[in-house]
Parts: sequence; structure tokens; C-alpha cells
Amino acid sequence: MLRLTLALLTLVLASQAGATCQPIDSSKRDLLRATEIVQHLPELAGWAQNGSTVFDTGSREEIGGRCYEAVYVYGVNPAKDLDLQYVFAVNLPTKTIMVDDIPNAKFISLENWRINNAQVKKP
Repeated sequence: MLRLTLALLTLVLASQAGATCQPIDSSKRDLLRATEIVQHLPELAGWAQNGSTVFDTGSREEIGGRCYEAVYVYGVNPAKDLDLQYVFAVNLPTKTIMVDDIPNAKFISLENWRINNAQVKKP
């Protein structure tokens, strides 16, 4: 009986863990909203207006138990190729934005990303 109870509890917990980002595929409306939120970040507003940036979307990401829409930001280089600049993750219900800290392979808060960028730009 104890084994059956543990097996059922394991199934329930596993199904709840995977249910965070349901449905798995984002709607076009969600992707558009996430992209617009990223485009309006002060750090990217100039890029978006002058056409030197391409925004793309990816699959939903689960970060810290919440579902985020992935938004990729590419810079257009002089050879007209695209260079990945940033990966943002937007939680639409809370409008929380995370940024992929690519060298460290983890997502960080927008606030920490801004602090890190400010420190890099100081002489």
C-alpha cells in the first residue's frame, strides 16, 4: 500500500512540475506582446527604431517555476548578417523580464543585467 501511495504521489508531483508552461506552444498574441515589451526597453528603443535590430521569438522557457516567452535580439552587422546580442524571457502575467547571461549559462533579472552593463561601460 505504501508503494502504491508513493508511486501515485510521484506521478502527481511530476505532472504538476511539467504543467507550469502549458500550453507548450505560445500563441501569436503572446509572442507579439512579449516582443513589444522587449522593444520598449530603454536599452533597445534606439536599436528598434533605426532598423539595426531583428527581434525573433522562441519556445517557452520555465524559469524558477514560471513560464516565460523567449525573445531573441539580433544585431545586423555591416555584412548584413545577424549576430545574437541578447535573449530575454518575459513572464506576461507579471511582466517580469529575465535576461540570459550567456557566458554563465543562466538567466538573471533585468535589474542585475542593467547593473552588470553599467559596470562594464565604466572606464
